[in-house]
Amino acid sequence: MTSQNILVGKIVAAHGIRGWVKIKSYTTIPSDICKYSPILKSNGTELKIELKSAGKNDVIIASIKGIVDRNQAEELKGTELFTLSSSITKDKNEILFSELIGFKVLDNNDSEIGEIVDILNFGAGEILEIKLNDKGKTALLSYNKNSILDQNKTKGFIKIDTEHLLED
Repeated sequence: MTSQNILVGKIVAAHGIRGWVKIKSYTTIPSDICKYSPILKSNGTELKIELKSAGKNDVIIASIKGIVDRNQAEELKGTELFTLSSSITKDKNEILFSELIGFKVLDNNDSEIGEIVDILNFGAGEILEIKLNDKGKTALLSYNKNSILDQNKTKGFIKIDTEHLLED
C-alpha cells in the first residue's frame, strides 16, 4: 500500500455460515471502520463492508459484499484493510499512529535520543519501536499516558519518559 493509505483493520476469522467475518478494528471506535470508504485490500481491491454486530473489545462482526458462505470468508482471514488517508477526518492536532513514524524522540531533558521506526501492536496496545542514536539499537516503548509526556505534529517530535523505555 502507498503512504496515502492507512491500515484500519484486519480480518481475523470467519463468523457463522453466511460469509460474515470478524474484523479487528484499529479505529478508536471499532464500528467506525464501516464508515470509511473506500476500504481496500493491500492489492487495491475495494471491499464493501457492513456492520452486523459490535462484538467484543475492538472486534466487530461484518458482512462483505459478494462473500456468501463460510468458505469464502475463511479465505479472507489475515487480510489487512486500508482506507485513504483523505477519508479520515481529524482535527489539526490529532496524530494517526502511522504519522508517528519518522518522528524524533526526545527524553525528559529535551535531548534527542532517537527516531520512531515502527508502530507495533500485539493486542495490548500500541508499542513504539525507537532506533536509538547513540547505540544503533532499537528500544520499545508502550504508547500510553505514563510514557508519553508530549508530542508535536508540526515539529515532528514526541517527548517520552525514558523510565518506561525497554532496551535489550
